[in-house]
Amino acid sequence: MEYSKILALSLLTFSVQTPKLVAENFDLSPKTEKPVNIVILLTDDQRFDALGIAGNKVIKTPNLDQLASKGTYFNNAFVTTPISCASRASILTGQFARTNGVPDFFKPIKLENTYPAILRDNGYYTGFIGKWGTMETDEAYFRKSADLFDYWGGSMHQSNFWHERNCNYVLNNGTMDKHNFQCNCPPDSRGVSGEDVRIGNANMKDPVHQETYVIPQKVRQFLNQRDVKKPFCLSVSFKAPHGPWSDYDPQYEDSYSNTNMPVAESVNMEDALSRPDFLRVSLNGDAGNLNNISTKSKLDGPLQKSIRSYYRLVEGMDNSVGQIVDELKKNGLFENTVIIFLSDNGHFLAEHGFSGKWLMYEESIRVPFFVFDPRNKKRKSKCEEMVLNIDVAPTVLALAGISIPKTMQGKSVIPLLNNPKQTFRDEIFAEHTYGHGKKENHIEPSECLRTREWKYIRYTNQNGENADELYNLKRDPLEMKDLSGNPKYKDKLMMMQEMYTNYFNEQRK
Repeated sequence: MEYSKILALSLLTFSVQTPKLVAENFDLSPKTEKPVNIVILLTDDQRFDALGIAGNKVIKTPNLDQLASKGTYFNNAFVTTPISCASRASILTGQFARTNGVPDFFKPIKLENTYPAILRDNGYYTGFIGKWGTMETDEAYFRKSADLFDYWGGSMHQSNFWHERNCNYVLNNGTMDKHNFQCNCPPDSRGVSGEDVRIGNANMKDPVHQETYVIPQKVRQFLNQRDVKKPFCLSVSFKAPHGPWSDYDPQYEDSYSNTNMPVAESVNMEDALSRPDFLRVSLNGDAGNLNNISTKSKLDGPLQKSIRSYYRLVEGMDNSVGQIVDELKKNGLFENTVIIFLSDNGHFLAEHGFSGKWLMYEESIRVPFFVFDPRNKKRKSKCEEMVLNIDVAPTVLALAGISIPKTMQGKSVIPLLNNPKQTFRDEIFAEHTYGHGKKENHIEPSECLRTREWKYIRYTNQNGENADELYNLKRDPLEMKDLSGNPKYKDKLMMMQEMYTNYFNEQRK
């Protein structure tokens, strides 16, 4: 078959799917016509391997591992834009950032196009708790966002790990006075107060932690106040394990002490120094990363300390998930509630000499993702097919038995819950168009095409030999050997470039 036809067929995997009801896709046992409840759990900056079921032998995530092991765990899950604001908009709308118009922190989501709006219009009781993440300082927009839900426990800016027990945000009941949700906590040690990004719990008389106290308390509040005649959809957006990494719950202070934390082979000086200069001077290429690499094995070194703190935040979030599951069980809801879990993007831990996220490498775009459905007793599996954050919205609608709008670009993953070995898509596309900052402290815009075996990366502001990268993921899963300049792979590079160009030209029409 000629290449143009192959390309056309492959791109069909990303076309909008014909809307289908859940009954057409999902073999439930026992059979029930009772509408299903849905809980979406979203973490912040959790990389794909920061989960026990992912093969991590050190991290402690028993609650998540139990849910994932009894559901469908997706080993190859990705975000379409590795930054929280854009990823969250894509999750809510089922659309790429270039389609929904939210590539950065300053653009509003078209709220009427989101899965909670559609669910509410179709009889669901809806709620949101935690970090909202877009237009993060605009109070008028946040009030509109609050009105999208029946229950609102959302927070502005980047959200905060610590609150006073009697803080206005903690005490707000989420229904009677939704517009009065702002935090009024005292200033931290730097003088930063309220909804602004605070560090630590200085000046607080009775501090409580967002993950281990506030979120479970608000979930309890949501369940107690909901309209019991309606099915519900609750979206919970954790701050963990986003920074400041030092703000973990103190009950985990001793976790991982004197433990050698896992460090990838790609955390090495040769790899870091081989990266293009425009990446090494970017926000990803913080100068401290080289020191992290040179001292990576020292138990008291900065990298080992950072990973311990990062894992402690994940462990606290896992504690919260356990409390949420307990609340569902106490209310007799667990057996009819589907739980979807994923992260908004990954995070570098000094791989390639990088920190942060934003780039197209696996550490940045690959995330944990699973669907647990207690009604489906037969299906407990790992799935190797590639799924995306834009698949969440259509999956939620399909679970609810609601037709998927043609404007959604993701696909329901429900067919994979029954048959995880069927082909779902042959390639994924990701983008980061937000070029924040100046030359020495910027985010480098980039886009990529990833197949099952290959990845092509394009730095859209660059020209010349460093503008492209090519990796054979089967032989080089850590992306340490860029093949774009190797004559042996010239034809493969051209093929990937053509597929990439054709796809993005279609998106730009």
